[in-house]
Amino acid sequence: MSKKAFIFDLDGVIVDTAKYHFLAWRKLANSMGFDFTHEQNEQLKGVSRVKSLEKILAWGNKSVSEDEF
Repeated sequence: MSKKAFIFDLDGVIVDTAKYHFLAWRKLANSMGFDFTHEQNEQLKGVSRVKSLEKILAWGNKSVSEDEF
């Protein structure tokens, strides 16, 4: 009998994913012509992706269509 298991690391216990989230959000912001800081990124911790995107767009004074959002 083979054993099967999954490791689910939601909160960064095994891997610190926060830096990768920052890099991905920053790449998106840069593609839209603006940047944001590590300090601003701290405001995204524990925030949903939808709210994070709303904050980032506000920092860049950008808006997008509902479909693009």
